[in-house]
Order: sequence, then structure tokens, then C-alpha cells
Amino acid sequence: MKSHLAAMIILVATCGCQSRQAIPSDILSTDKMEEVLYDMLRSGHMVNNFILSKDSSINKEQAQIEWLNKVLTFHAVSEQQFKKSFSYYQLHPELMAKVMDSISKKEEDPLIKIRKPGKALLPE
Repeated sequence: MKSHLAAMIILVATCGCQSRQAIPSDILSTDKMEEVLYDMLRSGHMVNNFILSKDSSINKEQAQIEWLNKVLTFHAVSEQQFKKSFSYYQLHPELMAKVMDSISKKEEDPLIKIRKPGKALLPE
């Protein structure tokens, strides 16, 4: 019984330390990852609701790739760095949750919220 208790204490202590570890230097910080992902989501919204709705002959997949590349260029992030960082965040759900929660809060902010086509923002 004591050995099980000791093992559990060690496991909890180890998990607690791992969650406080610093993000490696080659991985985007949570703030930077939030900025990049938020702009990627916004670019997808723009492609779907404004670009493709105006011209159905545009290749949807190609348009999305072009806009994602524009986001990466704007943030001075390489595709490789983004993919590596995204994989890191997928393996660290507590960090990904923090990033996604921040993005969700931005989406709820009426000053930042993107107007849906055909719907005006209500005055406060």
C-alpha cells in the first residue's frame, strides 16, 4: 500500500513539473501561436465568405493555401516552424486549451468579432 502511495506521489510530482516546463525555443510561444491561429481562422472565414462567394470558379483549396501562406508570412513564421509548433501543442493539450480559450474570448469580443455576411453588428 505504501509503495502505491509513493508511486502516486512521484507520478503527481512528475506531471506537475512537466506542465510547468518552459516551451522549447524552437516552438512558437503561446501568445504567438494564438496570434497565428487566430489569423488563420480569420483568413479561412474571409476565403469562404467573401472570396469564394464572389467567384465560384476559384479553386477553394488553392485559395485557402494562399491565404494561410500570407498569414505565415505576415507573422514571419515558416511552414515548418508552424507545423512543428502545432504538433507540440497537440501533444500538450493544456497549452493548446490555453491558446484556444484565448481565441474563443477574442471571437466573443464585439469590437473584434467579424461581421457575418448580411448581418450587422448591433449597437450597444
